[in-house]
Amino acid sequence: TVGAVLITSALLLLLYNRYQDAQAGREAAALLAKVQAALDAHRGDLDPELPVVELDGYEYVGYVEIPALEVELPVLADWDYDRLKIAPCRQFGSSRTDDLVIAAHNYQTHFGRLKELKEGDTVRFTDMEGIVNTYAVSKCVTLQPTEVDAVQNSGYDLVLYTCTLGGRTRVTAFCDRVE
Repeated sequence: TVGAVLITSALLLLLYNRYQDAQAGREAAALLAKVQAALDAHRGDLDPELPVVELDGYEYVGYVEIPALEVELPVLADWDYDRLKIAPCRQFGSSRTDDLVIAAHNYQTHFGRLKELKEGDTVRFTDMEGIVNTYAVSKCVTLQPTEVDAVQNSGYDLVLYTCTLGGRTRVTAFCDRVE
């Protein structure tokens, strides 16, 4: 009799634990949907302009990582030829409006190896609020310097470019956001 009571108690405890497990799973799924909806709603509240932080007299919008090239570089907020000697620069756009364009010199330590990127390679841009944006290279092409519209209105979420050796053309990597 005692054995039957213990076996029945163990079985009831097992069933109760399974019920609690299933209940917790349903509640977590419902809460996850709410959290994701709140994140989506908050994401829409982000200022489309990238936050800028001044360091040592220069303004930065974040940094770019290109693992395939073993490159990790700060990105200056605005570009000009003097700034390009320091680091890649945002030419225009924002990661928050999916039209960010970053230019850099063809130094080997900057974007000099950009032509080595392959379709599917990962590029990450982290802004000054710590928001990480992940992209995949869609294509890497060489453009004429006059093809500004092909860069400015590309329809891609991120564009990276640099001059080729000699400066006659531009190596350009077009990237799409990875969700």
